[in-house]
Amino acid sequence: MSGDGATEEGRRSLWWAWTLLVVVVVGAGGFAATRSSLLDVDRVEVVGVAGHLTSAQILDVAAVRLGDPMVKVDTDAVDRRITSEPWVEAVEVVREWPGSVRMSVLQRTAAVNAVDLVGRRALLDGSGTVLDAVVEPDADLTTVRVDALGQPGTVVPGVDLLLRAAADVTPDLGNWIEALVATGDGVRAELVGGVDAELGVGDDYRDEMRSLATVLTWVVLACLVTIDVSIHHNPVLVRDEARC
Repeated sequence: MSGDGATEEGRRSLWWAWTLLVVVVVGAGGFAATRSSLLDVDRVEVVGVAGHLTSAQILDVAAVRLGDPMVKVDTDAVDRRITSEPWVEAVEVVREWPGSVRMSVLQRTAAVNAVDLVGRRALLDGSGTVLDAVVEPDADLTTVRVDALGQPGTVVPGVDLLLRAAADVTPDLGNWIEALVATGDGVRAELVGGVDAELGVGDDYRDEMRSLATVLTWVVLACLVTIDVSIHHNPVLVRDEARC
């Protein structure tokens, strides 16, 4: 029996040895495979609606290179690099095995021109984020006056009402409005010819804009100083005879 026991023990030892060898070989093979050309990055793709940044610019910022090992692609780091761009609102970075990296990018859209008290100009999106400093305003966007503009990527505080009003400016009114300004009573539109239109405070400004458009279309504008449409169904006009 001692001989049989020794034989059985030898068989168990041999089984464990083979098992350990298989584990080592499989582990080493898997480790080598992750670093072989079979699992290198062979495709980097940018998807999403086209915007200010081109796919080539996003790829350059992402810094994911063809031929890099897939396991070394740090998706969080790629996310941080791309979202550091002021024009990028959000991004999702996904490794798609065996060799693709896909980046779904949501870009910001310019909503208004902004000018501050010292004359600096920038584009803002609908959240008030500074997108880019500019020399000349975008002729297709409404201009808002703000106290100060920070660096691209920062948010201008206290511009919610201005952004709401700007979102409801119709193309015909855009030709009249030189700038929107925040006041203690809400929003004021500075019009061509030195006339001010008081828009007041609102969750939106569609009614006020319709009322202002009606006044500008049907009322004699000579001598006008102020058009108050803060109560949109009862506009009030103030004239200054000295202007006539």
